[in-house]
Order: sequence, then C-alpha cells, then structure tokens
Amino acid sequence: MKTTISCDVHDYFEIVCMRKSQITITLHSEKTISGEASDIILNQEKQECLQMRENNVLHLIPLTEIKLLHAHNNPISAHNFQVKIT
Repeated sequence: MKTTISCDVHDYFEIVCMRKSQITITLHSEKTISGEASDIILNQEKQECLQMRENNVLHLIPLTEIKLLHAHNNPISAHNFQVKIT
C-alpha cells in the first residue's frame, strides 16, 4: 500500500475541502462514498485523511486509500472534475 501521495494530487484534495465541494471518492477496495468534503486532518496513526460528511455521518479516509476523486454537482461547472490517483 502507498504511504504518500504526490503534491499535485494533494492539491486537488485541498481544493475540494476549501470549496466544501460535493464529491464521490472510490477506494482501492472499490467502495464509494459521496458527500461534502470538509478538511484534511491527521488520524491517530499520523496519516493524512480526507474528512467528509455523508448524510450527517462524518468519514475520515486516509488519502492513500483513495483511487478516484470525483467533484460533481457543484454550482460552478469548473469546480466539477475527476482525478485518478496513481
């Protein structure tokens, strides 16, 4: 399993959190989670994690577990994009 992500990919996560974007992420396990991006924080294992809210449930997902980030349904069309994390 990867232990880091590239800076340019990290920037996409920062952007969606800053904008509080509606996103769907796909994990390496193929599980998908949709909701509002809110922050990037460290978990107890000191991993950088995406914090997002899905139907009033707060998720904390390590960035290295995410294989696809899809920002969608945001009011400004340029804020909608898809990035494959490699």
